[in-house]
Amino acid sequence: MKPHHDHLDCAKGISIVLVVVFHSTIALQDLANSKYWLLNNFMSPIRMPVFFFISGFLARKTIETAAQDKIIRKVSTFVYLFAVWSILHLAWQAVSPMSSEPVASEWIEFMYSPSSVLWFIWALAIYFCVARAGQVANRKLIFVAALLLSLSTYLGFIDFENYAHENVLEFLPVFLFGVWYSEPLINSRRLRHPVAFPISLMVFTAGFLVLYRGHLPDHVDGAATFLMAGLGVVVGLSTSIFLSRFDFLKRVPVFLGRNTLGIYVAHSPIVGLLAGALSLKLSNPTLLSLTGVPLVSAAAILVSLGMKRLLDRVGFGWLYTLPFAAGRQNRVASA
Repeated sequence: MKPHHDHLDCAKGISIVLVVVFHSTIALQDLANSKYWLLNNFMSPIRMPVFFFISGFLARKTIETAAQDKIIRKVSTFVYLFAVWSILHLAWQAVSPMSSEPVASEWIEFMYSPSSVLWFIWALAIYFCVARAGQVANRKLIFVAALLLSLSTYLGFIDFENYAHENVLEFLPVFLFGVWYSEPLINSRRLRHPVAFPISLMVFTAGFLVLYRGHLPDHVDGAATFLMAGLGVVVGLSTSIFLSRFDFLKRVPVFLGRNTLGIYVAHSPIVGLLAGALSLKLSNPTLLSLTGVPLVSAAAILVSLGMKRLLDRVGFGWLYTLPFAAGRQNRVASA
């Protein structure tokens, strides 16, 4: 039985909430108060970097010590979940009056050119393979190459039409750092010092203000954003360590952090449906702009969790795990 790391689960829980808030803000578009867009911009260097860093840390033993068949099974799980839920998302777009019908090519292209929020799972399949390559190749060279590719993407030297391709390169070193070099940071006493949280948050805020208001040249802005992603991991960890000191504060994010898969794969169409319904029901635009994002986010999380629990009970648990996996369930949430 794996030991639970409350502060890591807490950080994952915060990250998944930020992901849902981001997509809720997008779904409500101009109806959302501009402060939510500012919040999303502020949290951007924390949201996905923390998710990938912790995923790498929790996957390190599997990647470094597991037999080849277990690695294949793990990667197959990511590919399977990505394919199944991408098809479900496309099917929803085809029948939903609130979204445009996907073009025919999307039913094939999604496997190599993701256009949905599920790109995270697609990226994990790639990251596992790259990290496993560190068992036979020089991992330092792989990590340096990943850093250079990431920095080049942030600087705009590498530019793809598909945002998922850019994201894969941008966040690759974060995942690899989590797999190969994370233990000193995870076990750092300095991060557990009472002042670590406020100091890291102040430094991060100062960096954000420079980026947000500095009108920096594009390459300088890209390099600074690259560095902010690393700082975002530190802020995310120090925040979760701080919250984990208080049982009443950590309870909800820890629970969400241990149940991220059900939220991640299902929340996007639910957010779209709820945002559309809310915009029709609330005639007061001021009230909608202030409450729409938190209401849609909270409801989407609850519905996603409830839907997973229901589907597991009625025999549709195969939507969340690779069917017929030999001897164990291979869930992304444990990655």
